[in-house]
Order: sequence, then C-alpha cells, then structure tokens
Amino acid sequence: MWHVKDDKETKMYFAQIVSKPGCPYCDLAKDFMKGMDIQYTEMVVGQDCLWEDITAQLPHVTTVPQIWVNGEHVGGYDDLVKWAETV
Repeated sequence: MWHVKDDKETKMYFAQIVSKPGCPYCDLAKDFMKGMDIQYTEMVVGQDCLWEDITAQLPHVTTVPQIWVNGEHVGGYDDLVKWAETV
C-alpha cells in the first residue's frame, strides 16, 4: 500500500488495473505501482474480463492499461504517473 502522510491523516491507495498480455505499458504501470507500494488487483482482458465490458463503462477508452485508484478512474500509464505527482 502506498501511504502518503499529510498533516491530517495517512492515506492508503488500492488500485485495479485492466491489462492484456504482452502490453509494455501494462508492465510499466504494474512496476510503477509496485515501486510505490500500491497494492493492486489485475484483470486481464480475455481471461478475467471482456474488452467490451470496459468500453461499455468507458466508451472513450481505446487502450490498455486502464487504472482505477480507490475506485476512481485514473486512465493509462502516463495518467498514473501524473496522478502520483499530485498526491
């Protein structure tokens, strides 16, 4: 878990990532979260979920990975890095 300490409390982050095998940005995102000690669960397209289910929730999405942190959609790998700079 990634703990960010501020004056009021310590925040913990849990993530979910939708990925597919052989995706280099998926691997970068998982490595990034591991490096930040963010616990995550992974859903692999074609094994754990269908791509159509993801695009039904997020019609504008066209790529993997797709990442949620504490239930809020962050986006892809680049979006994850930008998100991490703000917490």
